[in-house]
Amino acid sequence: MSKLACNCGYVMVARTMEEDFLHDFIPQKVLGDLLVKWDETGTKFSCDDFFNYYNQFRKDAYKCPSCGRILLQSDEDSNLFDSYVKEVK
Repeated sequence: MSKLACNCGYVMVARTMEEDFLHDFIPQKVLGDLLVKWDETGTKFSCDDFFNYYNQFRKDAYKCPSCGRILLQSDEDSNLFDSYVKEVK
């Protein structure tokens, strides 16, 4: 179980890893490369192969249900999160 507090004070608790606020962030190119690799390998490409490759490039991302901020796992430290809020024009 992981907990992450948003800057607004809302605490997100991931119990099942199926919560609506929990997302993966992965570059589109990596996902495309993964699908090509899967297509080329065919039936030899197992679920474990998929996730071993996928998990090398993914980051955890949370979307706060209270304020809508995006909290993205930091490049510098995987235990820290960078916070992004929608700009109002």
